[in-house]
Amino acid sequence: MDVSSEKVASLRTISLVKLESGSVSERDLLLQTCTEDGFFYLDLTHPSYSALLDNVESVFEASESLFNYAPDIKNLFDVDKISDLKVNGYKPKGRNFVTKDKSDGHLDSLRGVVRGLCSAAHLVFSSLSASLSLPAGQHFEDFQGLPRPSPDILRLLKYHADTDTSCQPHVPHTDIGSLTFVFSSTPGLKVLPRCVSTKDQDQEPSSLPWQYVAPRPGHAVVNVGDCLSLLTNGLLKSALHCVGPVEGRSMNERYSIAYLMRPEDCAVLRTLDSPKIPQPAPGQEDPITSGEWIRRKFEALRGGRGDGNSIDHILTGGRGVVS
Repeated sequence: MDVSSEKVASLRTISLVKLESGSVSERDLLLQTCTEDGFFYLDLTHPSYSALLDNVESVFEASESLFNYAPDIKNLFDVDKISDLKVNGYKPKGRNFVTKDKSDGHLDSLRGVVRGLCSAAHLVFSSLSASLSLPAGQHFEDFQGLPRPSPDILRLLKYHADTDTSCQPHVPHTDIGSLTFVFSSTPGLKVLPRCVSTKDQDQEPSSLPWQYVAPRPGHAVVNVGDCLSLLTNGLLKSALHCVGPVEGRSMNERYSIAYLMRPEDCAVLRTLDSPKIPQPAPGQEDPITSGEWIRRKFEALRGGRGDGNSIDHILTGGRGVVS
């Protein structure tokens, strides 16, 4: 990516195969990364993950073909007509597409991506649970049981080309859930380093010192979401990010795949019992279910009701960049 080195995010790399083999050093690195950065590359280049990467490529092909449908067809699946949550359907430009055609040749690839990333996520969850000495029944993976229904979503995204070098197609935000996995071969994802204080910054998001996440073949970009941060009283960092053009350039057409993992709706987001997690003072914590948090976040993302401070807190974890 042709930008100055100080503007490229120096994300750490976590090897999934090392986590799977029980590497203590990799487990320690994962915890350090999630407490300091909230973003990392997940190395999937080991041959045992080749099928997952093949499925990812197939899903990219499906994504392009889906977005090439005529608008009147896509609008039949308008996300706002299907439900009050952005969990399925098509979202038109400026405001998600599913097919029920059982002959779709990409369905097996879609299932393969979901299964593969769900398995990878549970390795990450179990590693973090062990590192934080979480008690039985409070492991991160307990909130997202593999055999049970969940509000996880696989999102196929297309960002349209734009000649405006200052365009901001993606509002700065932290992610709702627990973990997000992103694949893309095109630059555009930007992250705000945790060390940056936004309190004294101009409120315009474009003025902030964003760092660009360079695409890396054979790797997913993974970030911690709000729910893991809430469960650890902020110990695990939910990082602020957005999508936009590389500085000084037009926005290129960009396809990406995002798998967003979320705890079950009934999961109560309160600080877990661990000597390694800072505990809130009595009366300081206001527990909320994952389902309610998701609804609040969607409302904020859609410009819903509430005062500026509450919307800012929900959208960005209170980092002060939304006016």
